Amino acid sequence: MEDEEVIDKYGDIPLYFSHYYNFLFIFKSQILEDGEQIFLQLGGNMEKVSAMVVSADEPLTLNEDGDDEIAYIKDKDKKTIWKQEILS
Repeated sequence: MEDEEVIDKYGDIPLYFSHYYNFLFIFKSQILEDGEQIFLQLGGNMEKVSAMVVSADEPLTLNEDGDDEIAYIKDKDKKTIWKQEILS
């Protein structure tokens, strides 16, 4: 899948805070009808994480611009079918 196709199809799906691990805030979608799930990782190091404000109640989307994020989609078999890294 091309990045533009992914953003058109999945860009507005809400991604909710799931957990924090090793300087990464992990957000993910509900499991979609076809078994796919979207994941978003923000942060990466202590300096970036300490400056971030994260809400467990407010979802993010792929359409929101961000720095230092990794987004990916896994299919129903947990195989990564799309990945994008935006690192500054």
